[in-house]
Amino acid sequence: MVDYLFLSKELARIQAIVDVRHIASQRVLEKAGFQREGTMRDESFDRGEWRDFYLYSILRREWKEARAIEG
Repeated sequence: MVDYLFLSKELARIQAIVDVRHIASQRVLEKAGFQREGTMRDESFDRGEWRDFYLYSILRREWKEARAIEG
């Protein structure tokens, strides 16, 4: 998906948010080259409690560098 977006659109960055409790989703983003930028505290109210989320992003230049290294 990251490749598709950077190849088909003139984007400088792609960002994603993930619930702090979803470790597997965080690992997927990190393996795709995303970096955690910060915590969005009390971002969502769900089932009677506030939820925190992490903000992740990848920049076009970071994506290009990773692709150049991979060959």
